[in-house]
Amino acid sequence: MRSKDFRIGVDPDSGALLSIVHPKDNASMSWIGGPETTPWQPVGSKWGLGYVDLGPLHRTFWSKPHIRVDDDRMTAAYTLDGLKVDVTRKLDQRSGSLDECYAFTNTGDESVVLNDAATEAFAIYAPFNDHYTSTEDVLENRAHAHVWAHGGASSWVKLTRMGLRGPHLGLVLTEGALAGYSIESRSVVTLSNTRGVFLLHPSVPDLEPGKSTRICWSLFWHDDWEDFFQQGIERSDQFLNVRSSSWTAIAGEMVNLTVSSRRGASISSASVDFAPGKQKGTYSGSIKTTKTGQQKITLTVNNDKTITNSTVILNVVPDIDDLIANRIKFIISKQQLSTDFSDETKAGAYAVYDNQMEDIVTFDTSSDRNTGRERVGMGVLIARWLQSNSDTEVEESLRIYYDYVNNKLQDATGYVHSWPIGSRTASLRLYNWPWVMQLHLQMAKLGNEVTTSHGNYTATPSQRLLDTVERFYVQGHANDYYPINVPIYEALTYFEEAGDDEAVQRLLALWTTHGKRIAEVGPNYPAAEVNYEQSIVAPAAIILLELYRYTKDEEWLDAAHGHFARLEAFSGRQPDHRLHDIGIRHWDGYWFGKDRMWGDTFPHYWSTLTGIAMHHYAKATGDDSYQARAEGILRGNLILFTKEGRGYCAYIYPTTVDGRKGGYLDPYANDQDWALAHILAIREYE
Repeated sequence: MRSKDFRIGVDPDSGALLSIVHPKDNASMSWIGGPETTPWQPVGSKWGLGYVDLGPLHRTFWSKPHIRVDDDRMTAAYTLDGLKVDVTRKLDQRSGSLDECYAFTNTGDESVVLNDAATEAFAIYAPFNDHYTSTEDVLENRAHAHVWAHGGASSWVKLTRMGLRGPHLGLVLTEGALAGYSIESRSVVTLSNTRGVFLLHPSVPDLEPGKSTRICWSLFWHDDWEDFFQQGIERSDQFLNVRSSSWTAIAGEMVNLTVSSRRGASISSASVDFAPGKQKGTYSGSIKTTKTGQQKITLTVNNDKTITNSTVILNVVPDIDDLIANRIKFIISKQQLSTDFSDETKAGAYAVYDNQMEDIVTFDTSSDRNTGRERVGMGVLIARWLQSNSDTEVEESLRIYYDYVNNKLQDATGYVHSWPIGSRTASLRLYNWPWVMQLHLQMAKLGNEVTTSHGNYTATPSQRLLDTVERFYVQGHANDYYPINVPIYEALTYFEEAGDDEAVQRLLALWTTHGKRIAEVGPNYPAAEVNYEQSIVAPAAIILLELYRYTKDEEWLDAAHGHFARLEAFSGRQPDHRLHDIGIRHWDGYWFGKDRMWGDTFPHYWSTLTGIAMHHYAKATGDDSYQARAEGILRGNLILFTKEGRGYCAYIYPTTVDGRKGGYLDPYANDQDWALAHILAIREYE
């Protein structure tokens, strides 16, 4: 199929789509997975195929149609046991769209409910081309898929080419409703570099014999988010663009909602009193938040007597300072191993906690669960908190932990070990080093410049920070690395205020060399533990922005703009507190969680790196809108904590992942405390 706007590859055997390409795209990028772009994708999960559960042990796939294809339209008719599936596709020259409809007809003698067993019992495959192969490939040939499938009638997908070159592909629902999405094809074979195959779950009414129901959507090209939302309103009677003053509110705050739809539509809700705005089709309303927890708000749209219901999802949390204080009390009382613990390599450490088992995890031998690495974030959080709060019990706990880091995670040369000293030999992991730098810096800022000993090495926290930074850059290729949380702006400011010009110059020389290397490399990011990801691009932007904020040298800001734009592309604008502005990540549940679940982790604490970058960008450019968005990202991660102080390492967002139920918090309290540390950090970065 082809038109001036689309070139579509069709599988003549299954009727599925193999590719969707813009005819004028020099890269001929396909926005969906197929044999040419994703050879690992299962044959049965091509675009537009699907399944329905018609009873116990009765999952039926549609894959063998009677098919007809013309230049600008096609039909594919699938006959199942008691159900007929008719798929129609049309390239509309006038609107420049690809319109798809899936009609489901009950050909049996009894009423059926296509998703009676569960949301995931009825699905249409939509394999968006969201994969991390190599930097060169992803920037031209892969797309971020920002999926909003829990929105009911106003469900949509906004795709953005990873390299930002438009136009980009959008999908908006024009008939029917969606109830969620799932992920398949995640395993130890595909690992972290593919987001998997998407399945969209229709929400449909009961079907009486002979009756039909339809799910329809329109695909179209757009330039950016504003263009996507505007076209969504123009192309669909049921599309809503919902804006909120806060997707995660603190109890007692007022939340203001603005909803835009097609002109002439009226919008109402049982939860919010909406009043018409100045523009037709726009309504505004406010909610006074009181009770904590997630709030689903149903929006009813009446458009020429056609009534549809859509959903947006807010969250309300308790006072943030109270939440952080309770989390810290939980850590020191339940997540610190005693100094006389039988395994001396763990004694005194902050450790992973299992919220189901109600105990510290000491038996898990995975590196991402040991007492080093990301777990240092608990110490950083506590040290930051103590700078504004006094608590002798917390102070003693931190003293024990700092001694543990100095003696079990770092040796006398300043080398940071990936495993506690004496437990096992491990290869160099440069990610760990800035986290230890952070801890030394926060201990120094506590004003506790007491010398501590390690064997023959005696030093203050300030000296340990300098030694750690300098030893970091002695390691091979450190300047080619994109480390998380290097404390450039904060450390330089600290030493300047302390009047230690020598330390400032030593650090600035090292970080200037590193920044110049990042600026020189530009968009040619090196692969790390994942080939291309939000937490590779984020450090590039942050390092350059922090250098600019300290030096005021415009070359750093100029070099940061491209990285910042590519970082921002990882973030969606769905009307859900778990998704809005939260960077795409989809492997952390497997590596850090108890259940070892692949699939989208929305939110995940490293998404706060985007918030850190936005904070520095706002300070660097004067654009305060990014400060508000930074705050929103940090608040979005508060779903990972309870008011009693429990932490959870990841929220597994999809309905299912490879058939396993999603939509829950993984039971391990592991590394999520960096999110709280970043909330306190932004207060200090002013």
